[in-house]
Amino acid sequence: MTHATLLEPGSRLADYEVWGRVGGGGMSDVFLARHVHLCAPVIIKTLKHTLRDQRERLRTEAVLTARIRSPRVVRPLDFGLMPGTELPYLVQDYVDGLDGAELDSLRRRAIGVGLPLWYVCEVVSEVATALAAAHRTGVLHRDLKPSNLFVSPEEGVQLGDFGVAVAKSAVSGSAPELAGTLEFMAPETLRAGVFHRTTDIYGLGATAFQLRYGRPPYGTTTEALDPTLTPAFPQPDSPEEAYFQQALSHMLQRESEKRWSDAERVVTVFRRLADLVRRPLGAVREDDALHVGALRITTRAGDIALAETDGIVSSANSGFVMEVGVSAALRKAGGDEIAREAQAGGAQPLGSCVSTGAGKLKSKRVLHAVSAWHEVSCVARASQRAYLLAEAEGLRSLSVPAVGTGAAGVSMESSATSLAMALELHLRLGGSKFRHIDFVLFDESKKRTFDEVLDSVFLGRGGQQAHDIGIEDASAQHHESSETIRRKI
Repeated sequence: MTHATLLEPGSRLADYEVWGRVGGGGMSDVFLARHVHLCAPVIIKTLKHTLRDQRERLRTEAVLTARIRSPRVVRPLDFGLMPGTELPYLVQDYVDGLDGAELDSLRRRAIGVGLPLWYVCEVVSEVATALAAAHRTGVLHRDLKPSNLFVSPEEGVQLGDFGVAVAKSAVSGSAPELAGTLEFMAPETLRAGVFHRTTDIYGLGATAFQLRYGRPPYGTTTEALDPTLTPAFPQPDSPEEAYFQQALSHMLQRESEKRWSDAERVVTVFRRLADLVRRPLGAVREDDALHVGALRITTRAGDIALAETDGIVSSANSGFVMEVGVSAALRKAGGDEIAREAQAGGAQPLGSCVSTGAGKLKSKRVLHAVSAWHEVSCVARASQRAYLLAEAEGLRSLSVPAVGTGAAGVSMESSATSLAMALELHLRLGGSKFRHIDFVLFDESKKRTFDEVLDSVFLGRGGQQAHDIGIEDASAQHHESSETIRRKI
């Protein structure tokens, strides 16, 4: 049995049933699966066939991450060799959310702004907490960048992908090979392959620079190695921004000995700054609706196929076969052309969202959120993409059902929590043009569940937002057509 057929959709590896491939890079493939007894979602990471001689690398990743005791590090769950092969696999927790690079880029394309200052500071603080735990156990990450930060609306930020991590004792000041991503590498790494704790601090600083300003500290490797240059910060427009830039300057010092060397110091500085620039989200309940600024959030029992709204979210499966539940109701009322358009792009991975026309529905667009499978919820990730896709298409009102609760078997409470927390984070990050979000449920009991969850998320948590909504993106990305944006999301 080959590696490819072993991890085909529906196959089983030990106690894990495979859904399918959801990502990967030059070295590895990443599959979504679930524990067949616990119904818990997991990620299975395998090396590519051509890298058989690198199999010890995956084992090292498993061993090193298992040492780190931190809720801010993606947790390893299992490791083994696939039957009949010498290919290793690593099982990890699934984080239901977008990675930092995608969250940032989608906001820039959809809303035209980057991430707000308070949130970048919060991300840096949480990732620095992960780094501090790693460094205390003698582990160097070596590849800090936005795409290795995983943003869960429910659990916060976690640091993942320790694929090139090493034990500090194994490098003795230098590593046997260059590792990492060029835009985020410290000068000493680019020059001589040198790694130590401050190298990770630099990588985190470069990541923060990218998330705030939409570009890395240096445009080219030549600039990064030029001792006469420093990062070109934009002119700060507030004392908080100036302090943020000063803190980043300490992390991005060219000479490693001048750089902050303790990740705990980074935690303290950026946590204080995040706390300073946050402001209450200001949600209130009036007239049986939640109000967040100009946005009304309502719930009702009814038929979502009858909604008169800019956009309707559909609970979709990966093949967009609209034969059961909400999707079947939308297809019946709107016509088969909705399904045909959704299916035209082929099957999509869990957590994705595809926009189509609305046919005969009283709506402009249908947003097909591929959100769940066999009690495995990817509702938060699909919701994040749905909200950003709606913003990109200029939709001001949305009707949203309880996604994933039909054939996929996700609980009503779980669906409501993921939908609500993804929306709350979306609003806290700022820049939203939404004016009405209407959760349309099948009956009054489900409506009550959503009311309870929404009140808990928006009123009970003391939601926070920032002074700013992110710096306007000066690039051409957010001037792309909505059709181009739909394809990218």
